[in-house]
Order: sequence, then structure tokens, then C-alpha cells
Amino acid sequence: MRYILHIDLDTFFVSVERLLNPELIGKPVLCGGTSERSVVSTASYEARKFGVHSGMPMVTARRLCPQAVVVYSGHKIYSHYSQMVTDIVEAEAPLYEKASVDEFYIDLSGMDKYFNVLEWSHNLRMRIINETKLPISFGLAPNKTVAKIASAKSKPMGEIFVDYNQVQDFLDPLPVQKIPGVGESSLPKINSLGIRTIKDLRLYPKSLFVRTFGKFGEIMWQKANGIDDTPLCTYRDPKSISNETTFETDVCDRQILTDTIIYMCDTLSHRLRKLGKNCVGVSIKLRFPTFKTVEKSRRISSTNFADTIISTAQLLFNQLYKGESIRLIGVKYDISDQTVQNSIFDYSPKKQNLYRAIDSLQEKFGSAVIQRGNTISTDSGQKSFDQHKD
Repeated sequence: MRYILHIDLDTFFVSVERLLNPELIGKPVLCGGTSERSVVSTASYEARKFGVHSGMPMVTARRLCPQAVVVYSGHKIYSHYSQMVTDIVEAEAPLYEKASVDEFYIDLSGMDKYFNVLEWSHNLRMRIINETKLPISFGLAPNKTVAKIASAKSKPMGEIFVDYNQVQDFLDPLPVQKIPGVGESSLPKINSLGIRTIKDLRLYPKSLFVRTFGKFGEIMWQKANGIDDTPLCTYRDPKSISNETTFETDVCDRQILTDTIIYMCDTLSHRLRKLGKNCVGVSIKLRFPTFKTVEKSRRISSTNFADTIISTAQLLFNQLYKGESIRLIGVKYDISDQTVQNSIFDYSPKKQNLYRAIDSLQEKFGSAVIQRGNTISTDSGQKSFDQHKD
């Protein structure tokens, strides 16, 4: 029989911060930046009692819960603890999908012939807790949708098993927004049809719901009926990588904006080389204080050399930027499907050796160990001459 386990680390960022600083235990904690434009990445259960939730502007969260402690140790720390959990899952699970930094799906199909899948899931959860000291919950069910709903309902630090003959009894009384995919934008329209619970949606005529919501409606109706044959995605080959920066205050200094683009390109190029992939297209995105957003892209010859990509990024920026204040700036690389050599026109043994040395130093000492020196650009941004220093 098919069984899917969904494990989810409870308030993951907050839990990591409490490992680093036990004095935070029991206190309302918010993870995120402190600027006016920051948002809440994770809120502790103590903070949620005041109406705070993930994605809320930090200014609003601090107004609702002024006694909250705001912390953020950074992506590198959180990734380290996420990898600890991943290593345990990888060692124990026959087939798994890492859905995000703090949640996993594990396919236990057929394993019920040999042992108790609920007991296996419990033992895995206890191993993760014992070895990482992180709180974790799980839902075990016949498919991904029911398992995810069950794990959310089991929080904090709980376990819920929904067997085949229990699916509808479990789903029916829950609010319809508990179905993954039903969000703030679609909920009012669904409610306008008189649908409040998952049972209401299950009993609603499928043809009418699909007529109103299209393909989305068909998927939601099936999920309400406990139907989901979505397989685990055990590997995702990225088609693009990107980096964005939201400034604490609007920026109109061209040099600051250019330096930010260069830094993001350097960071993305390092990631690109770690993936063993090449960039075949560059995009620059600018967002203004009015939230108007503009974007421009260009295809390039396959490469993972930062200086080559930077010249295109600067060209696109110069074409987009007219001196306005900028709220957000972003860079995106389109990635080639196959691992390929750098373009013959871009090939240079000395340059390859330089980037290998840079990557080695950054892997060992962190990205800050290498600083890009003076950058000289033409008005069109088509040429750049770089020097690197320790």
C-alpha cells in the first residue's frame, strides 16, 4: 500500500536560534531583519498568540508583540542544521523529497509488508530529535496532500497517522483553507460559493467548481476528496538561480547599485560553478518605491566566469536605470540543461585557475574572504576589468 510521511521541523529558524541561545526558550521570538521593510521569517508559538505570522511585515509584528525578541543568525547557520536533518533522512529513508529547508516527504510505499510504518516513522522522528535537538512533527497518510495537512495539525511536536479508511473523517471537518494551494486570493471566492469546510468542497458538484476555477478547481476538488497521486520529486535540476536585495532605504546612487549587482553576480557565479553548470542568460530586475517592477534579459554564450556575466548585467542595468530611486534590485541566471565547457571565446586557462582558487578560498573561509577590486566600465557597461585580492 502507498504511505507518504511528511516531516516538518517546528518553527525551524526559531528552534535553531534557541539552540544557539537557550535564554530564548519560552519567550516570544521573531526571526527576520529589523528594518522597516523586513518581514517575519518565523514566529515562535508564543508570538503567534498575539496574531503574528510568517510573511508579516516586521513593523506590524513588533507592534502586535512589542516584547518579542528579534533574531536572525543567517542562511548559513540554518542551512547547517537543515543538512543535519537531511543526512539522517538520507541514511534512513528509501526514497525522499526535500520540499524545503525544513520539510521532507518520504515514500514508504510497500514497506508495510515488512514492518509497522507508523513505528518506523516514530523512530525516525525520535532519532532526528535526539541527534539534532530540534523539535519536529509528522503526518503519515496515503498521499502527499493528506500527509502535509496531518503534519500541520500535529504541531507542535506531534504525530498523526491517517490510514486509508480514515481519510475523509480526518479531512471533512477541517477549514477548506487547510488544503495546500488554497490561499488568501482564492479563499474569498471559494467562500462565496458557501464552501467553508473541506467536506463542503467534497460535496460540491465537481463540474460547477471546475467551471468556476478551471484546472485549479479540479485539483482542489480532488484533494478535498483525498485524491492525490503526485509522486515524490527526488531531484530538482534548477533551470535558473537568482539573488535579490531589498534596500533598507531607497537608493539612487548608481555606484551603490552597480556594486550590488557585481556582488550578486559574484555570489551567483560561485553557486553556478558548484553546480557544475553554465549561465546562458542574464536578467536584471529593478523595483521602484511605487512597487512598479521592470526587468530586462539577454542571452549570452555559455559561461560560468563572473566577469563575463557581469559585463552583460551592467549593460542591462544601464539600459533600465534612468536615475530613479530603487527599492529592490535582482539578478537572475538562466542555466544550461547540460554541464558544458565555457565558450571557446571565453576560454582562458589562467582565468579558470583563478576562479578555482577563488572558489577554494570561499569554500574554506567564506565568501567575504575575496573582495573584488576596482571595476572600470565603459558607458555601455560592455567591458570590465577586474582585480581580486585577499
